[in-house]
Amino acid sequence: MVAHRPLERRAVAEVMTLDLLTISESESVLMAWELMCQAGVHHLPVADDEGGFVGVVDAQTLTASWNASGPEQARRAVTTLLPPGPPVAVPPTATVAEAARAMMKAGLDYVPVTDDRNVLVGLLTARDLVSGLAGVHRDVGPRTGGMPSLYRIEPVFPAGLPGHPDAGRMGPD
Repeated sequence: MVAHRPLERRAVAEVMTLDLLTISESESVLMAWELMCQAGVHHLPVADDEGGFVGVVDAQTLTASWNASGPEQARRAVTTLLPPGPPVAVPPTATVAEAARAMMKAGLDYVPVTDDRNVLVGLLTARDLVSGLAGVHRDVGPRTGGMPSLYRIEPVFPAGLPGHPDAGRMGPD
């Protein structure tokens, strides 16, 4: 029988989430909402146009800042939800205890995990910590390198709603 190290002494890389859904910084708050709802995720890393890591939008911030006063609010850039300054992050070699302290200091339920070039390689969430404490092993495949997956979907608005490109039009051309 192999002795397992206590969770707090394990490397973050052993328990972090690797398969991440990300969003481009040029996308809207509405797109972030749609992605989170469709994928059932609570954290959405934001990438710049070159695929570099910018920050993380979480469901709590998104819902707290939601403003249904008009379509222009839903169309504002997802980056408006990011806190100022660079995100607090830990390397994959950090211990779980170090990462948990970073989460506590930042007042967040997650911490981004970045390599020595500040490239996002994973995300450690409160769920990952609870899974680790519960002894739930998740099979994690090898990383192929680079930014985690970037999916793009487009929300579809029913015709006739304000903000739809065909709003106010009557019938086909």
